[in-house]
Amino acid sequence: MDLLIEHRSYPSLFRTGEAEERGISRHHLRYDPRFSAVTAGIRRDEVRCVEHPTPSWADEKWMEESLRLRAMTMVVPRIVAGGATAARLFGLPLPHRLIDEHLHLVTFDPGRKVARKGMTVRRHAREEAGYWLELPMHSPVGVFLDLSAELTRDELVALGDAIVGGWHGPPLCSLEFLRTKSTQRNYLRQRAQVESALSLIREDVDSPQETNLRLWALSRGLPEPVVHPRVYCRLLNRTVEPDLGYPHVKLALEYEGEHHLLSKSQWASDITRDEALRHEGWEVLRVTSQMSRAELERKIRYHLEQKAGGGGR
Repeated sequence: MDLLIEHRSYPSLFRTGEAEERGISRHHLRYDPRFSAVTAGIRRDEVRCVEHPTPSWADEKWMEESLRLRAMTMVVPRIVAGGATAARLFGLPLPHRLIDEHLHLVTFDPGRKVARKGMTVRRHAREEAGYWLELPMHSPVGVFLDLSAELTRDELVALGDAIVGGWHGPPLCSLEFLRTKSTQRNYLRQRAQVESALSLIREDVDSPQETNLRLWALSRGLPEPVVHPRVYCRLLNRTVEPDLGYPHVKLALEYEGEHHLLSKSQWASDITRDEALRHEGWEVLRVTSQMSRAELERKIRYHLEQKAGGGGR
């Protein structure tokens, strides 16, 4: 999946001491909300705007957070977004408790101390950073490992699935790279949890709901479903890839999010896909957030047992 990028308009940033040369009076600087402070010493100028590349899925909160990051780079050299802030800017899934207004930053200068309201700066000896859409970011591996101390095992798997998968765009790194770099770390506060999560992360996952459904199946003692099993459908003359499936019993699991129900074109596409799969002898179980998991488990076990007992087709 390609990352769809738009160029959106943002307020330009300037140092407070540069107001006069920009033609901004002391009165306007103090009272005009168009020139409000982003952080101490840095102001926004909503009269003179600039364009920056922005993911098509980004909302106003994303744009504001990226603006605050840009402001901090004007104050502290070589500072980058880290932890929950980097995850949010990358478009990675986080639990609601980590979605806040706090700015999480990383510096690779061991002697630098930064104390500002509304932000936390973590110091790292290992410099792993780069630019993503012009934003200085801690590496995806660094973000994954930093958040391992704040996330549960399953939440960490969802984060890893999104890093190596195609939820909001192409993978940020490969699963092999994530595993290799993680295991090479000499010190990890949550090594056992990280290793457990790495063993469960899969490539090509499209959404956290797919991750949650797969981990739920494992928690119930069911075999792990395959991510996007490939099924050639003669009715469509192409290969179809359900969200999850058990190819040996021809059982597909399709998670139906809200957009599947609200979009007429998506709904029609889903029906066509399901008909094509059934034509190939597959059973399709459509899963929603409201569906009884006990009922879903019974249906999956029935199909698995039918195959084991020789009743599969």
